[in-house]
Amino acid sequence: MRIALAVAALILLASLPSAQTVDPGRATFVNRCAGCHGTDGNGGELGPGIATRVPPLSDQDLTTLLKEGRPALGMPPFANLTSGESSDLIRYLRTIKPRGGFTPTRATLRLENGRSLEGVVFNQSLSDAQVLGSDGKIHLLRGNASSYRQVTSQTDWASYNGGMNGSRYSQLTQITPANVGKLAPKWIYSLNTARLQVTPAVVEGVMYVTSANELIALDAGSGRDIWRYQRPRTKGLIGNAAGGVNRGVGVAGDRVFMVTDHAHIIAVNRHTGSLLWETEMADWRQNYNATGAPLPVGNLVITGTSGGDEGVRGSRVENLRQLTRLGVDVNRRVAKRIGKAAQATSRVVGIRHAAP
Repeated sequence: MRIALAVAALILLASLPSAQTVDPGRATFVNRCAGCHGTDGNGGELGPGIATRVPPLSDQDLTTLLKEGRPALGMPPFANLTSGESSDLIRYLRTIKPRGGFTPTRATLRLENGRSLEGVVFNQSLSDAQVLGSDGKIHLLRGNASSYRQVTSQTDWASYNGGMNGSRYSQLTQITPANVGKLAPKWIYSLNTARLQVTPAVVEGVMYVTSANELIALDAGSGRDIWRYQRPRTKGLIGNAAGGVNRGVGVAGDRVFMVTDHAHIIAVNRHTGSLLWETEMADWRQNYNATGAPLPVGNLVITGTSGGDEGVRGSRVENLRQLTRLGVDVNRRVAKRIGKAAQATSRVVGIRHAAP
């Protein structure tokens, strides 16, 4: 019996190396990438999820990204990767899937007008699809698997207060006093926060909603996820932002602007959810935080910090002249609104961004 057991043990041990062969691409991912982006590629302590960001990129795009990195956005270059290691890693990256939901795939969809749309399909059902086209823009589709038609919103609500005049007035006439009582929910989307204070923004049929350090793009007609930008919340933070409060975004051109809980302002590509740039407005260690929705004005984006209840020192825009000295052409109504908003915040900051 002892001899039989010993032989069985030797057979088992001999089989272990082949059974535990590690995928070289996965090994490189664990050693180089998982520390930031999480072991499953869906986000970690130091970096965002990449499961939905890899499919739109070609192998050459990924090779360049790995070699050069994005140091300004916190991603170091991996110039010492061999071509074999890079190829193995890219192959593994394409196997990463989002946590639940549809796995983005590259496909060509037929449209009702006889044309076709090629790109990365974020979601697809029997009645709708959301596609990042080869033109780099989001396309919202309705129809069926045999043919689709493109849809968009009748009008946009691109900032916290809708338009540049800050009136929060919509000229849409479909909802009237006669039919408002017949309205019913069409879809519901839950965000991971107990203090939801966001005003959604809608541009070309895409709705942008936020909580602290989280920005989600949704198909406004169906409620389906298109992409999500998320980073860990700041530990040790105090103030409203520490409770998960974020009041929304401002949209200009292909950029979505929002503030982070620790008083940074970021710009995100509104079609892909990729981070374009980030700027610190104040030091959160001095009790600054941020919750307000930025306001794009010309080639500036105006936003503020909070922390007055926590003893921070604030400042505000006094008048139109201060803004025009920064090279912004705005009307007096907008300047007046910015000034009023500034009275309720700790600091107002104007950041230059490229023209839409």
